[in-house]
Amino acid sequence: MDAALKALTVVVVVLVVASLVASATIVQSTPIEMVRIIIGLKDYRDIEKLRMQCVSCSLVSEIPEIRAVVVEVPKQVVDKLKNLPFVAYVEDDEEVKALQEVQWNVEMIYAPDVWTTYNVSYGDAAYGYQVTIRVAVLDTGIDYKHPDLQGAVSYCIVSLNNGKTFYRGTDLSKCDDRNGHGTHVAGIIAARLNGFGVAGVAPKAVLYTVKVLSAGGNGYVSDVAKGIIEATKGPDGKPGTDDDADVISMSLGGPDSQTLHNAVEYAYNYSVTLVAAAGNEGASSPSCPACYPEVIAVGAIDSSGNVPSWSNKNPTVVAPGVNILSTYPGGKYAYMSGTSMACPHVSATAALIQALRLAAHLRKLTPSEVKGVIASTAIDLGPQSYDPLYGYGIVNALRSCF
Repeated sequence: MDAALKALTVVVVVLVVASLVASATIVQSTPIEMVRIIIGLKDYRDIEKLRMQCVSCSLVSEIPEIRAVVVEVPKQVVDKLKNLPFVAYVEDDEEVKALQEVQWNVEMIYAPDVWTTYNVSYGDAAYGYQVTIRVAVLDTGIDYKHPDLQGAVSYCIVSLNNGKTFYRGTDLSKCDDRNGHGTHVAGIIAARLNGFGVAGVAPKAVLYTVKVLSAGGNGYVSDVAKGIIEATKGPDGKPGTDDDADVISMSLGGPDSQTLHNAVEYAYNYSVTLVAAAGNEGASSPSCPACYPEVIAVGAIDSSGNVPSWSNKNPTVVAPGVNILSTYPGGKYAYMSGTSMACPHVSATAALIQALRLAAHLRKLTPSEVKGVIASTAIDLGPQSYDPLYGYGIVNALRSCF
């Protein structure tokens, strides 16, 4: 064989080998993607049919009581299994997570950081408890028997039907919540940190429930005004004493009223911090009582920090108010949205501020000072400084304390 022929033979052999290698690479099988699914059978005896017709099924577990089996199969087989005549349904065996007690809204305002920063030095005050600190919730009442509100409510005031229905005392059943709104608000403030359900911003705070709204969620100006005054006087009926409400939280709103403003001024002059929902009309200014200068007006934001279109503009600050999970009557939990849900975040922050100051042997701040601290320490989310959407920004519980 001459030299040229030998060279050609070598080239051909090399090309053939290269071709075989390339072919082997191309036809190499890809890994089969396995998925875990639940198959519901119309008759559990058909499990044998399933074994015969799905040889690629790997049985993981059986739940014969509900005619279900858990199997691992190649992903491409799933649609075929759905068409088998004895199969009732096919669904993914998805992960289920435990309910997180401290929800995103509480974390968003840094309340847990207050707890961890100050509990060693100041004990329960870091969670909103101090012997003389009380938060009055003017609303539809509170389900005081709710497992997450056990021990949270100590006093009841009722002012309904233009004052025709009135009560003040410790019979909490008279302030039971037949609507749900007040219980939801109360949970945002003080749901207990107990290992289940949800936790409030001040999970050891003590509440006064002031029922000024009916089961339908409505009330009268005179009833709200009366509720503010009675909360200010506290159980002993005397304003300016230790059992007065230190914070009044009002997740309600309506038109301007001289009577309502007079009641707000009455509480303010007795050193009560007043907090109110800005309102949900998408208006250019807060509804009242949030409209008054003595009151901290609270607008809403969602979990991304956006202000919803319905949150009234020009608040003092904003707080989480969209899809908030909190307590609900009957031992339940519910998601609700509104500036009503934003307001109690700030009310609870005010309680943390005052409880910690007393625990540190400092004087309580005046309502004006509380408002100033909450505004000046807020996280500025909009244009620099104050703006109509965010006010001074989102309330920051950790920065507000001390």
